[in-house]
Amino acid sequence: MPELMRDIVGLPRVGSPSKRNHSALLKHTLTLGVGVLLVMFLVGCSAATQPGAGETGLANAAKDVTIPLEAGKMKNPLPESDEIVSQGQEVFLGECVQCHGAEARGDTTVGRNMTPPAMDLTSAHVQHWSDAELFWIIQNGVRLTGMPAWKSTISANDTWKLTRYIHSLPKAGAASASMAGSTQAQTATSSQDKYSLKIPNGLAFSEFRGYEGWSVIAISHNGGALAAILGNPEMIDAFKAGIPGNGKSFPDGAKMAKVHWTAKVDSTEPGAPTVPGPQHDVDFMLKDSKRFADSGGWGYGAFEYDAASGTFRLANLGDKPPQGNDAKCGVACHTSVKNKDYVFTSYGHR
Repeated sequence: MPELMRDIVGLPRVGSPSKRNHSALLKHTLTLGVGVLLVMFLVGCSAATQPGAGETGLANAAKDVTIPLEAGKMKNPLPESDEIVSQGQEVFLGECVQCHGAEARGDTTVGRNMTPPAMDLTSAHVQHWSDAELFWIIQNGVRLTGMPAWKSTISANDTWKLTRYIHSLPKAGAASASMAGSTQAQTATSSQDKYSLKIPNGLAFSEFRGYEGWSVIAISHNGGALAAILGNPEMIDAFKAGIPGNGKSFPDGAKMAKVHWTAKVDSTEPGAPTVPGPQHDVDFMLKDSKRFADSGGWGYGAFEYDAASGTFRLANLGDKPPQGNDAKCGVACHTSVKNKDYVFTSYGHR
C-alpha cells in the first residue's frame, strides 16, 4: 500500500506484529475500506460545493473507525448529575457553540459551511458513541473533517463534563419543550409582578429594581438585536475612576443591566435607521465577591420577555443562547475577559 494511503487511514508504515487482536484487525480493515472510499469520493470534489449525503455520511462513518479500541475502555470519572451536566454546558457554550450552535445541531453559518458540515450532536449517530469515545474525539479531533483537537484548550476534566452534557441533550430538548408549554399557559392567564422572579440560588429581579432609569454605559448591535447596557451609580462611579483599565476590580454592589430589543429598520425616518422593536429580554450582573466567589465574584441572571403577554420568565436551556437557571449562567462567556474583571463593555465617551 502506498505510504500516503497508510497515513490517511492511520495504519503504520512498517510491518505489524504477527499476532494481533481480532478486533484490532477488523478495525484496521474497516479503516482501510473507509479510507479508500473517502479518497474515491474526494478526488475531483470541489470544496466550493456542498457535500452530498453520501460524502457526508462517509466522512461521519470515518469518525467511527478512527477511534482507537483503547478509547472505549476508559470510564467517565464524573457522576451523571445535574451539576456536572450544567458545568459541561458552560464548557460547550464557551468552546463549541460557534460551529455546533446553541441547540448543538450544527445549524450555524460556520457549521453548515464546513466539509463535511458540523455534526448534529443530538443525532443518533453521535448519541451512540460512549462518553469515552466522545472524549477521544474531542481531545484528538478527526482527520479530513473540521473537528479539531481540543487537547491543548479543554482540560480532560472539562472534556468529561462535556460528554455528560452531550449525552443529556435529547432529554434536555424534551424537558425544554414541556417547560415552554407550561410557561406559556401560566403567563397567558395571569398578570405578573416581575420583581417576584428569582433564579434558584441566584439573582432576584427585585435586586435590580429601578434599573430602567440607570445611566447608559454603552449600546450594542449584535446580529438581530439592539441592546442598551445600563449601570447603577456604583458601576458608573467605578468606570469614571478608571476601572478596569487601572487594574482594579469593580466594587461589591456594582450592577449592570443589558436590555435587548429585536432590531427593526424604520423606513419612515430619514436614512431608514435601525431602531429597537419589541423587547426580547433583560440580563443582569451583580458584583458580590463573597456570594459569588465560585464565578469570579459576579452573579448573572437572564430573564426572557414575552411582548404578547407583557411578562418575564427565567431563561432556560431552550432559549437562544441556552441559559442554565443558576447564578453562573453567563460565566463561561465572561471568563474570556477575566483580566477586565469579567466585564466586556467599556464606558462610552459622550
